[in-house]
Amino acid sequence: MYRFGEIKIMINQKSLFMLAAMTASSSFVQAATINNAGFEDGWSNWNETEPAAISGSAYKGSKSLKIQGSPGRVYQNVDVDRNTQYTLSAYVLGKGQIGINDLNGLFKNEKFNVSSWTKVSRTFTTANTGTLQVFAKHDKSSNDVRFDNFSLTKGTSGGGDTGGGDTGSGSGIASNITNGSIFDLEGNNPHPLVNSNTLEFVPLEARHITPNGNGWRHEYKVKESARAAMTETYEVFEATVKVEMSDGGKTIISQHHASDTGTISKVYVSDTDESGFDDSVAGNGIFDVYVRLRNTSGKEEKHALGTIRSGGSFNLKVVNNYGDVDVTALGTTFGIPVEDDSESYFKFGNYLQSQDPYTLDECGESGNSDSFKECFKDLGITKAKVTMTDVSYTRRTN
Repeated sequence: MYRFGEIKIMINQKSLFMLAAMTASSSFVQAATINNAGFEDGWSNWNETEPAAISGSAYKGSKSLKIQGSPGRVYQNVDVDRNTQYTLSAYVLGKGQIGINDLNGLFKNEKFNVSSWTKVSRTFTTANTGTLQVFAKHDKSSNDVRFDNFSLTKGTSGGGDTGGGDTGSGSGIASNITNGSIFDLEGNNPHPLVNSNTLEFVPLEARHITPNGNGWRHEYKVKESARAAMTETYEVFEATVKVEMSDGGKTIISQHHASDTGTISKVYVSDTDESGFDDSVAGNGIFDVYVRLRNTSGKEEKHALGTIRSGGSFNLKVVNNYGDVDVTALGTTFGIPVEDDSESYFKFGNYLQSQDPYTLDECGESGNSDSFKECFKDLGITKAKVTMTDVSYTRRTN
């Protein structure tokens, strides 16, 4: 069933000024408005597929959406700006999913399974289409699922939990990182916890190596007992990242690692001449920030996220939504379904690469710390510090 209700527009002081300047024949349109977002007006503005109902049990107000089984689903068409980043959010209870579909190839969803009202979010970038569908659906469980208070805003989500896990509070470091419940530290001298909201990673001092590694590491990694398949894991990592690096340096600041020596996702900060990025010039002090993701066919796809100079900062967000990985930095998001691995694990920090920035040849011997020392000396890499603040990590496994 489908019917239109009233279109409600919030007008602030600035909007009133703009409206006054328009002619009487002009219309005022507010993009990205989800009408009847809390279902207080019943089915107004929503298309519905049974079995679904309006519930009197709500997160806010007096009503919410209740979907009682598969293929229960609702959707609403929403006007959006083209090629723009948005965050879709809703308060949910039960097991289901929310998402968007522009009917032209762009599909992003967020699965959840929560036992109390919880805010879930999904950030995405629109394509060259001005309208998309916002949807909510059941996820084939035996129980009802409820939805309330949808929102669609430009940019990344400004808060709220995305399901289980300890994300810390305020700007402090999440305790599931520092207390050893989920993460182990590679390179414990010096320990990177500077204060309650800052981590410093300094591989030139820590000098940690692994048997098949290609450089010095200083990283946190999910411990072996907590590893699971990418498709069985929902996780969100966020931090403000500051990189201080000698010209020609290259490091990995986050990655999803497979159970063997392979990697599924990697976020680089690199001053090399590797092609395909925004700068791609070696040794000029401009660092490309980019991501490599291994797709479900086992081939890597790479994407430029932007550039910084030494001492610059940016916000990083990495989401693994049950095997669909999205990476956001410097206002750009890239994501694809990735290759699965039964014991994958997330890492973040500073993995300084032993690599010539011009030829891209490895200049150290795997597992040989002395060879890395000589390499970095020859390359003039005397500074390599990554500082992360406002670090949070949320994780849920099936």
